[in-house]
Amino acid sequence: MRNFSLLLLLLFLPSLLLAQPLRQRSMKRWGVTPANYSGITPLGGNRYAMVSDKGAADGFYTLQILQDPETGKVVEVIPEGFQANPTGTSVRDCEGIAYFPAAGTLFISGEGDQQILEYQTNGVPTGRRLNIPSEFATDKIYPNLGFEALAYSAETHRFWTITEAPLRADGVPNSPRQTEQQNYLRLQCFGDDLQPVAQYAYRMDYAKKPKQTGSHNHGVPALCALPDGRLLVLEREIRVSPNYFSSHVECKLFLINPLESHQIDSYTKFDRLDPNHFMIKTLVANFKTRLTPVQYNLANYEGMCLGIRLNDGTQTLLLINDSQAGFGRGPIKLKDYIKVVKL
Repeated sequence: MRNFSLLLLLLFLPSLLLAQPLRQRSMKRWGVTPANYSGITPLGGNRYAMVSDKGAADGFYTLQILQDPETGKVVEVIPEGFQANPTGTSVRDCEGIAYFPAAGTLFISGEGDQQILEYQTNGVPTGRRLNIPSEFATDKIYPNLGFEALAYSAETHRFWTITEAPLRADGVPNSPRQTEQQNYLRLQCFGDDLQPVAQYAYRMDYAKKPKQTGSHNHGVPALCALPDGRLLVLEREIRVSPNYFSSHVECKLFLINPLESHQIDSYTKFDRLDPNHFMIKTLVANFKTRLTPVQYNLANYEGMCLGIRLNDGTQTLLLINDSQAGFGRGPIKLKDYIKVVKL
């Protein structure tokens, strides 16, 4: 009887993984140009904007994404073109993008210059930018591990950004040789006046110990701001084996609430911070993509934003991956995927 009661309890306990990831779909079928897609934002209706972090020109892509209102499945993607900055080529390494409805403009974060600049919808810079605190300057980050994520909520009037890995002053990024070390990050928000408002301490999960040698990257590539003030944080761990086979990417989606979190400032030292003052996070989804002789769906997800709300009230989340512009050759070639998560 005791075992039967325990079984019933386990069956009726709410799942820790509340979100439902759907199967990813290649955007090649809809004529989407291979690129290094790293950020996505909704523009209203079915229209979205995406950035590529290795584009020859500064700017963004616009497209329509049509989802089935019953299942959330992406049924069509309609590319609209590239809105280029006419001032010249890009050295910004554009990673994140957020639409600012109050002005009808877009803000794009650059890992190369550690700036978050405003653009008109035709790609022309407005000359405005978020007022970035000095602790995030280019000489304060590790190379190629700066501003990766950017989000905005029109309901809370807040911009949000975070670096992919710790700042130099906050520690060394974990690695296959340092899996017992956690990455401590600074979540920064700004108001509609483009001025900094608050900063929070975010603690990543530990990296997993590798089974073999190879390259490794563990960081936060994307944020999504929810209308109620909470945020979704994407933690992504990439392991690439020497011969590529057995490579995989693990994605963890966490929910955090700044309204219930302790604020920090630029002088905060993480090694002296009360452990209870790090943001509390709740895992809502966890999925892997792989490259093996029998499974080939490897995808490095770097951008996410809210999709449509389904007829039953379920909110969807859209994720896009960086295929390194279709890296590879023959049948072993990375693809540009779009993935839906039902929240």
